[in-house]
Amino acid sequence: MKAKSFSVDEVLNNSRIGCSFEFYSSKDTTFIVEDLSRLTAKNVIVTNDERYTPTFSNALLIKEYEAKKPRYKFMLDLQQYHSMLPIIQEVNKWLKESAETTYDTLMKVSLSFNHHGLQTLQSISGMNPTKLILKFNENYVYDRFPLQKNSPYAFSIKHVVPVTNMYINETEITKNINNILLLPQNNYYGINFTNYTLGVLEFNYIGGKNYPEKQKEINEILEYYIIKTYQSLNEEDYYKFELDEVKRMTKDFTIIQMAYFDPDIFLREFKNLKVYIDLKTSPQLIKTMWSQIRDPLFETIIRGNFHSGQFNYDSAIGRYQIKGTEIIDANIKNFDFIKCNVNGVFENCNFWNTKINKSRLINSKLVKANDVSESYLNKVSANMGNIIANTFILNNDEILNCQIKESIIKFASIGNLAKLDETCTLIQKPDNASKMVVGISDIDVVRDYRWIKSLTMRHDKGFENAYDRKKYMKG
Repeated sequence: MKAKSFSVDEVLNNSRIGCSFEFYSSKDTTFIVEDLSRLTAKNVIVTNDERYTPTFSNALLIKEYEAKKPRYKFMLDLQQYHSMLPIIQEVNKWLKESAETTYDTLMKVSLSFNHHGLQTLQSISGMNPTKLILKFNENYVYDRFPLQKNSPYAFSIKHVVPVTNMYINETEITKNINNILLLPQNNYYGINFTNYTLGVLEFNYIGGKNYPEKQKEINEILEYYIIKTYQSLNEEDYYKFELDEVKRMTKDFTIIQMAYFDPDIFLREFKNLKVYIDLKTSPQLIKTMWSQIRDPLFETIIRGNFHSGQFNYDSAIGRYQIKGTEIIDANIKNFDFIKCNVNGVFENCNFWNTKINKSRLINSKLVKANDVSESYLNKVSANMGNIIANTFILNNDEILNCQIKESIIKFASIGNLAKLDETCTLIQKPDNASKMVVGISDIDVVRDYRWIKSLTMRHDKGFENAYDRKKYMKG
């Protein structure tokens, strides 16, 4: 099928967008409904159930919880692009006057096309997501919303990682783009590809503090979303700049592949990474254990830009540990971090003396002396000695027993050693009474941190009492 060419106006006329505006407001919900209904000419339905979806005539106002200043999400269904623009402008004008937007609020945009009028080579449901990832210039967005860079609500789609356990020659990389790159598919990326097979893309880049004040920038980004998506649907071959982008994203691919299969090459090429097995290190020991450690080791190299620092495998408990490094834009599971600076998505991880910024923590533990800011915590426990600030915490009765500032705390158990400042909002399950607890009753992680002291060759007081449970449980 030969591609048909369409003008910018034709593309925009056949585009349909929907919007979701996140905000906080102390205004009475009844008045919010009246205002938004008048401004949008929609029937506004209030609910706290996010499973509902809006329709053309019915908009949704999701009130997430009861508080002095609740968090809301105002959702508008897909409609023709040009008819949606004045509605967006009116809603943003109202948000500037009657609401507050912060680091954790977004203006999400859904996009679909009328393919009867816009006959592209592929539809969104049959698209090649890699094409859009390579074509999309995230700096175009970051120039207009710089605070969204590395946001835990809109992680970069450029963190496509090569599959290490299949060898592909460097000259074949551009021929095998779709086979060697793992695509980001989750709702916390800048582009959410989760439901693209249903014919809808969701974009999460617009947001942050005072985002409604940037209407000009919003209009520019909306058009950019549409044009770049259209182009990715109506092209078969890759342009030179897209192939150059593949080369940039896989610039270390050859060395990584070679080092993955050969520990001698790893030892030669990654001299700033100190690898230990049960606190011991030697080239022969690393070679002996290579098949055991290479997958998690290269996960941190590829998914966390880990190129200097200390890596240890504790065979007694099967845990991998990283100390003294910076992990940026990561997507890592099942690791322990000590004295690091980290940013990214971390699942089933444990932290000591680590600075965590703009990150998403899932099923993890803040053990001691961590500093967390502008992040999103889901099912995370935190013992005393940690500090959490400007963070949204969604817990399933996990225990928080530390200092918390300027944060939303939803469905958590607050320990009697916790210190919440007056700017925190505490939301409890309506059918559960609040519980006061002493602290974290058990921590199923590393029991021996002598390896840390041996790595620094000096007494490391920061962790010597990490598992002195009697001391931890005292007031």
